[in-house]
Amino acid sequence: MTTSPLTDFEWTTGPVDTAAVRSSIIETGYAIVKDVVPVQLIQDLRDFWLGAFRDRASKAPAIWGPHLGEENRILFHQSGFDCLYRAYDFLWNPPIHDNTRKLGVELNRLRNAIAEFDPLAGETYAADGYGVYVTVSYYPPGEGWLRKHEDQTDMRRHWHFILPLTFKDRDFSGGGLYLIDRGGNRIDVDDTFEPGSVLFFDGELTHGVDQIELSETTHLGRMQMFAIPTFIERPSENDRMVEAISIGRFIKAKLRPFKHRITGLRSPAPSAKHFS
Repeated sequence: MTTSPLTDFEWTTGPVDTAAVRSSIIETGYAIVKDVVPVQLIQDLRDFWLGAFRDRASKAPAIWGPHLGEENRILFHQSGFDCLYRAYDFLWNPPIHDNTRKLGVELNRLRNAIAEFDPLAGETYAADGYGVYVTVSYYPPGEGWLRKHEDQTDMRRHWHFILPLTFKDRDFSGGGLYLIDRGGNRIDVDDTFEPGSVLFFDGELTHGVDQIELSETTHLGRMQMFAIPTFIERPSENDRMVEAISIGRFIKAKLRPFKHRITGLRSPAPSAKHFS
């Protein structure tokens, strides 16, 4: 049995049979592993993010193509593709919530072990732009949803993990996460989750979130945490980065070479001591 090393996973409850999870994903497209994360830690994350989404979220389009140096965000977006709150916690910034960041990084290392990647893949900026960021998604009561889709990828295994922070029949009564497995079967994943369980699945499979339904006793909605593998753009290549530049800053930047040329002409010639 190949297991994740306990020394690397201080924020999880114990070793995971990574070879068995890998085989399940290769065969069916997914695996649900029970008792991976302590229930008390899940409660800590849920309590923090319910308050953060209530008090700190701003309405803005989703960020699908982050750029290097992007600021952390807590957003609410609603479109023909989705309706949800999402936190964007980029690893080059201080964490929005320390426990969420630590757990997200640990579970990403576990995902890497399952996918047979380098253990630290995604934690640092790679030459091809590959990296991960930690996110929490919240599908609000009675309206949250995500259209079915398949994630685009390169030749590497585009496998995800998802840690649910709220649960069907306790926090919402209907709807939720589903995927289509390799046999063409629809799997209503939220029907089988227990607190502490983690889903690992192939992001190239069709998946989505049906609109969240509530009853008199279930009114919280659906919340999950995961680390999104993506390709992080250079700032000069990102349209949102360019759009954020004010006219004044743009003009100043364009005039900078002329300023340097003028001040350079007025500067004294370097003496020999500069090169000794």
